[in-house]
Amino acid sequence: MRKYASTRDERVTDFVFAERIVVQKDCSGGETFCGKHSCQAIATDKAFCVLQPGGWVVFDFGRELHGGIDIVSGWLGEMEREILVSFGESVMETFSHPAHGHAVHEFRQKISSSAANACGDLGFRFVKLENVEDKPLPLRGLRGRFVHREMTRAAEFHCSDPLLSKIWETAVYTLELCMQDFVWDGIKRDRLVWMGDLYPEVITAASVFGKQPVIEKSMDFLRDSTPLPEVINGITSYSMWWILGHRAWFRHFGDTAYLQMQKGYLLELLDVFAGMVDEKGFFRPADDRLLIDWATGMTDQAVLRAGLHGLLCTTFAAGADLCAVLGEPAMASRCRELAGKMRQCPAELSFSTAGNAFQVLAGQCPAGVVYEKAYRGKLPDGLSTFLGCFPLDVCAGAGHRQEALDLIRQYWGGMLQTGATTFWEHFDVAWLKKGGRIDEFIPAGEYDIHGENGEGCFTGYRNSLCHGWSSLPAEWLLRQVCGIAPLNARTVRFAPDLCGLQEASCVWQSALGPVRVHLAKDQQTIEVPEGMEVVDCRGQNVMNALPDFEGNPL
Repeated sequence: MRKYASTRDERVTDFVFAERIVVQKDCSGGETFCGKHSCQAIATDKAFCVLQPGGWVVFDFGRELHGGIDIVSGWLGEMEREILVSFGESVMETFSHPAHGHAVHEFRQKISSSAANACGDLGFRFVKLENVEDKPLPLRGLRGRFVHREMTRAAEFHCSDPLLSKIWETAVYTLELCMQDFVWDGIKRDRLVWMGDLYPEVITAASVFGKQPVIEKSMDFLRDSTPLPEVINGITSYSMWWILGHRAWFRHFGDTAYLQMQKGYLLELLDVFAGMVDEKGFFRPADDRLLIDWATGMTDQAVLRAGLHGLLCTTFAAGADLCAVLGEPAMASRCRELAGKMRQCPAELSFSTAGNAFQVLAGQCPAGVVYEKAYRGKLPDGLSTFLGCFPLDVCAGAGHRQEALDLIRQYWGGMLQTGATTFWEHFDVAWLKKGGRIDEFIPAGEYDIHGENGEGCFTGYRNSLCHGWSSLPAEWLLRQVCGIAPLNARTVRFAPDLCGLQEASCVWQSALGPVRVHLAKDQQTIEVPEGMEVVDCRGQNVMNALPDFEGNPL
């Protein structure tokens, strides 16, 4: 028997059903597709749902999904017919004839008589079916194909504020959807692995799901597909995030064998970055392919360089950590020297909230100074779903952790106000206006929050409403409220802060097993697995994950 090269899909497919009809025209019987039904053709001309010529119906599956749909047709009286199928992350996207340039969102789908017709491979919540022919179209069933990894959540978070609990759950679900063949930035458009997006996914996944091989597979793919001196994804900062991602992953799990596999590439990459620092210690990138986040934009080179100066300084600190583990004292010393030199360079604060946070993380500027000059009374304006938790860490480091928690409520909670079930690629609280929801039909002339906003090349409906980089609040709440973060694979820091809550509890996944925390006003308990040491930092004003040799908190 001939053998064929093949791999088995690591994911599973669940069949799910629509929950409601949002809006319809010249459609009868569509409600029979809401809820569980057989979704099976029969050998008669009986139909459950009939779309008249020009008729349409929009179904809501109740939450964002990754996958597609099956349309079961009735007896058509001919071999094939056509139906227009439009997918959307918002209701109004299904009316926009979406053409996003990556995953296909609209199909003039051929359907065969009495058959199950598969359609779509993307992220969606809403589906619009429209009869584009001049005769009635009988249908027998509709179901979603939910394609996802079957992972066990090793973490939990609960607190006395239902909104924060929902934010945690939504952040985790957003990440789950983006962990597919590889870890993608989003499930709506492309099928690329973007390292900037991957960094928040790395640290959240470590805390919630443990040591998932798909994380390492994704970081290794970026390494192997980016020959040096090229930068990952063509963006200078994304190669910085690769180093920071490996430092975070090693800190959490302590897998020296896996880190050794990165040694050659890491040393060469650090050498490339060393060439981007001038004799005075300033960041001088080789080109202008710079990105902090969508909130900062991509045009103001002075602001971008100032922010990324701090990120590169932090990258050298991380590189020194890793080189020390790898037995490379010369490169570790060189990285320390470069980080120290860059830390002494003067830098001005700007409109970029994330760029300002990087200066604090690098040790260039104290948290209290950045908070007073750049954040007080201004946030949540300027936050981004990608890096918004870093400015909140600065607020915490300046002694304003409860305010930071309120900003989580306002910013990530603001997306939930629109009817979202996942967190977005980009969002601004200024978008929250009367009537702005994604789960309602918007009459002409009224405000459409999805269609009328966005940034850069991802404006309007192209803006992804399920983006893995927005999952960071899940890790932030575990770390800043329940106070759990790894110093190394066998040592955990404990620095809880209820921030005005009545109670909070969590399960956090360490390399040795689950860590359990319960907090109340008169009680704080922590249970750790055998072999794990706890460093009690209660009462200390810790800012971020854990300090390294220079006190750098990233």
